[in-house]
Amino acid sequence: MARQARLCLPGQAHLVQQRAGAEVFREADDYEDYLRRLAQTAQRSGVQVHGYALVPRAVWLVLTPGDCAGLSALMQTLARCASRRRGEGAGIWQGRYRSALLQQSWLLPALCAVDMAPQSEGACAEATAWPWSSLAHHTGRRPSAWLREVPPYWELGNTPYAREAAYAALLSADAAKQHRETIERALRAAGALGDDAYLAWAEQQLGRSLRPRARGRPRIPGNAS
Repeated sequence: MARQARLCLPGQAHLVQQRAGAEVFREADDYEDYLRRLAQTAQRSGVQVHGYALVPRAVWLVLTPGDCAGLSALMQTLARCASRRRGEGAGIWQGRYRSALLQQSWLLPALCAVDMAPQSEGACAEATAWPWSSLAHHTGRRPSAWLREVPPYWELGNTPYAREAAYAALLSADAAKQHRETIERALRAAGALGDDAYLAWAEQQLGRSLRPRARGRPRIPGNAS
C-alpha cells in the first residue's frame, strides 16, 4: 500500500514530532547545533518557528510553513544533520516525522504540550529547568529572537510581562496534561486539532479525511452481526 502523503497545508500552524530509536542528543553541543540549524534553515525555507522541545530521543516543534516544499526541506535537513553528528545513518529516526494541523484555538495547548514535553517524557523533573525548549522564551526568562509568537499568545496580555505570567499560569494549571492524549492521537493519525468547521475546511483543502477512524473492523453494509 502506498504511503499517505505527509500532512501539510501552507499558512497553517503544524505540530510536528520526530522520534529516534537511539539518543540523538547526548551533550549540550548536540542540542545547540540542532537549534542553530533550526533557526537558520527555517528562515531559508520560509518556515516560522513558534515553539520547540528537544529531548534525547525526540524533537517537538510548532511551525507555520510558507509552502510544503519548505517544511519538507527543513525537516530533511535537520534529520540528516543530527544523524551525521551522531555518526549514524538516517535509520536512527523512527520513520518519517509526524504532523498535525492546528486551528488557532489549539495553538496554546499545543505550545504548552511542547514546552512540557521534556518533563512528560521523563527527561527532567521540572520542565522549567530544561534548557532545550521554548518554555524559557514564552515565560520571559530567555527570549529567542528567531521565534515567532502566535496570535493567541499575544492575546494573553497587553504587555510582555502580562503575557509571560499568563502563559506560566497555563503551565501551572496543567494545560498540557489535559490535552496530551488528544494531541498524541492527532499526531498518530496525521490529523487536525480544531472544531468541525475547521476540520471540514482543511479536509476540503487537502482532499482527505482528518478525522480519527473508528476502532475495529469496518462494518459491512447489511450485515447485522
